[in-house]
Amino acid sequence: MTDQVPVLLGTAGMVDGECFMLERGMDIVVGRSRSCDVSLRRTAAYLKTPPAQRDSDHDFNTVSRRHLKVTINESTVSIQDLSTNGTFFNGEPMREPQKVDLAVGPCTVRLGTRESFQLLLLSKDDPRVKNGQVVNMSTSKGLSESAATE
Repeated sequence: MTDQVPVLLGTAGMVDGECFMLERGMDIVVGRSRSCDVSLRRTAAYLKTPPAQRDSDHDFNTVSRRHLKVTINESTVSIQDLSTNGTFFNGEPMREPQKVDLAVGPCTVRLGTRESFQLLLLSKDDPRVKNGQVVNMSTSKGLSESAATE
């Protein structure tokens, strides 16, 4: 278990292919706002998309500024919907907070109509982890401060 890390792995939309390593014991907020710990506006696909196209992307805009809160404790994940546009948990509308033991298996989360993630444990040696972004208190605080100047 110690050789595995919890990750948020993008599977569809602007987040496809992104890998965010989540630090245990933290609350992580995911959304469109650059002040979020995991901001969809800082993904490679979003940054490569021409501004006029991304501003008119209806599916992307169904993600709330602060859409989801994820809390990691060892292998257990708590997921809370913060949005007004809806979150889907394992393909079903999320009506209440969810708890998942990632040691048992992964879960999927869809924000709005398209942006999808898989929450799972990956080996520290997995290439997606090595190329991923670490989300922790110092990183998210630094990103938030730099985003304020963008």
